[in-house]
Amino acid sequence: MSLTGKVAIVTGGSKGIGRATCIKLAHEGAQVIVNYSSSSSAADEVVSTIGSEHATAIKADAGNIAEIEKLVDATVKKYGKIDIVVACAAVMHLNELDKVTEADYDQMMSLNVKGPLFLAQVGLCSGGLFCLIFGYSS
Repeated sequence: MSLTGKVAIVTGGSKGIGRATCIKLAHEGAQVIVNYSSSSSAADEVVSTIGSEHATAIKADAGNIAEIEKLVDATVKKYGKIDIVVACAAVMHLNELDKVTEADYDQMMSLNVKGPLFLAQVGLCSGGLFCLIFGYSS
């Protein structure tokens, strides 16, 4: 399957499944945005592996609507559109029920539910004719 000419954003693109997804999308010809929230060195390593002509690292909290908008704006400014959105950024706090905090819950809901929803919403309005959206994590 050729993705030549397609532009993809991958949240959580600097590690794990997100990293592998970035590499595969680029291998198929896509221009890839490697989204990360904290480790620029890991994201830069993914870009180096892919090649800077096919990948760009952009820092943004994938659970924060304002940062999602900046991520989409930066992608559209660089490539003119978004065709593919892959939501790999996720967090899971595994605590006993009586130890779950409101902050843990809020972070999980923001990154795992709110973020992908609003990334899809903002991404669809970016000017691409078709946008494939999916999400997964380990």
